[in-house]
Amino acid sequence: MSSVEASWRQLQREIEACQACREGRASPLIDPAARPLFGRFRPWLEGVLFVFEAPNLDDTVNPSKQYLTIDPETDPSGRFTHLLVTEELGLDVSAFQVTNSVLCLPAGSGGKYPVRALQTRTCSSNLQRQIDVLRPRVVAPVGSAALAATRILEDHGLRHLTTAVARPVRWYDRWLFPLFHTSMLARNGPAGRRAEQQRADWRHLRAFLVEQGVSIPTTQTESAHAE
Repeated sequence: MSSVEASWRQLQREIEACQACREGRASPLIDPAARPLFGRFRPWLEGVLFVFEAPNLDDTVNPSKQYLTIDPETDPSGRFTHLLVTEELGLDVSAFQVTNSVLCLPAGSGGKYPVRALQTRTCSSNLQRQIDVLRPRVVAPVGSAALAATRILEDHGLRHLTTAVARPVRWYDRWLFPLFHTSMLARNGPAGRRAEQQRADWRHLRAFLVEQGVSIPTTQTESAHAE
């Protein structure tokens, strides 16, 4: 096991013990079944860390999951994300470094699980620790809540995702590359960014990584290394 893999596993163990959104609160900020969820990936130093908004209910309560999924068989957001990762970014999914602006399923409201500002602020130190361990050259917030979460760590001056999307800026001694949320509503809603536009954004991200000299782990390169 490499040193970064050991550090990453240790960090996960520490964060799994977090009770900041439950203890000492009349109304917990998270769902009763919530637990910190992480992606299952090989750490990719000097790569990209994708920051989505929050875990979903099924990943949280389904005993066969309980980690962040982007499998083709999951929800529409996960399916579309899988297509973007494999078809547009050309990334080996085992190297898809992914986290959320908040690591636990938020408290429900009307059948939805909105990310609240207080939970985002409370969880911001966990996001910062993940970035510091994985040391990505690029952080890609996916959606408005994720963009707001990165602003807590260091103000990047970006307030509106619609004008910031796919426009890299320097932030926290690295690059920030904002992306639109991949959900069905974000693609088809009145202020949505259509699927083809999002595909173009992810192709732009790939071109930016190449421009920055970031080596992208692909299925092809992994196979070549194995031979």
